[in-house]
Amino acid sequence: MAPSRPRRPAMTIGVSVVAAVTVFLALTAVLARRAPEDPDRWHVDPVAATVDDRPHWYRLTPAEAPVDRQRKQEGTAPRFDAPVDRLAEAFDEVAMGEERVQRLAGSPSRRWVTYRQRSAVFGFPDYVSVRFLEDGEGGSTLAVYSRARYGYGDGGVNADRVRQWVDETAQRMR
Repeated sequence: MAPSRPRRPAMTIGVSVVAAVTVFLALTAVLARRAPEDPDRWHVDPVAATVDDRPHWYRLTPAEAPVDRQRKQEGTAPRFDAPVDRLAEAFDEVAMGEERVQRLAGSPSRRWVTYRQRSAVFGFPDYVSVRFLEDGEGGSTLAVYSRARYGYGDGGVNADRVRQWVDETAQRMR
């Protein structure tokens, strides 16, 4: 009869799995935060940007913009009864007031900004490009394209962010 090998207790295996998962998640967070970032790749015109098939983005554009509004990731931007520079300032105040947000490229004074917001736990970056536009009637509007850098879907995070930032901007402009 062959000698039997000692069994590893289930608790030891469980601890090993938890440790391996923890190391994997920590490494993922470090890599996400240290990945090279090319502002030229992410600072895009929200109306002209090419979108992909992954549902990890949301875009809000003026009614006349040539986009496919049949997609649930496309929305129509509101019109503001304010000069475009005031809209840009108010939106920037809202965006920069959020946690983990930085300007990646552009500026409100140039009427075109791309922000980066990182997720709280892993630091995954989402990019939000915004153009501030005159509407031809003395008011203004905007185009916003928010998208995740990593992953397939976003669970609606980008749509929620855009709607929240636009709603808060509208409140500031009253």
